[in-house]
Amino acid sequence: MEIKANDIMSDHVVVIYEDMLVRQVAHLMLRDRVSTFPVVNKDIGLTGIITMTDLFLIINKAAEQQDKSDLFAVISEFKNMQVGDVMSRNVVSITHNTSLAEIIQLMLQKQMHSFPVMEDGKIIGIVSRHDILNAIYAYD
Repeated sequence: MEIKANDIMSDHVVVIYEDMLVRQVAHLMLRDRVSTFPVVNKDIGLTGIITMTDLFLIINKAAEQQDKSDLFAVISEFKNMQVGDVMSRNVVSITHNTSLAEIIQLMLQKQMHSFPVMEDGKIIGIVSRHDILNAIYAYD
């Protein structure tokens, strides 16, 4: 049996809007233990993705700009940036028919941790590293 994206994807996808603040997204990541959110515009069109790595890049940028003793003051400015200003715009998405082998290959080639699953221009799910590991160990 070939496993496809629709067999393993999470179909409950929380999306983030471009105009949300970084602080709001960080709160959601910590609360929900999620490391990636698809970012949409007001028309619910996929425009980017924001990851925990993006948040660490912000922290690093703040650290490079300021004396380390005042890092939290500088970071507080970054917390109020909009997601659209810091998200990754080069989103690699997959379809519900993408095979597990293709997803794993993409993950390794692109060094990405999750992929939105798209159909007719809409997000119908998301496949993360956790979904893949769950699928591999769930099927014997």
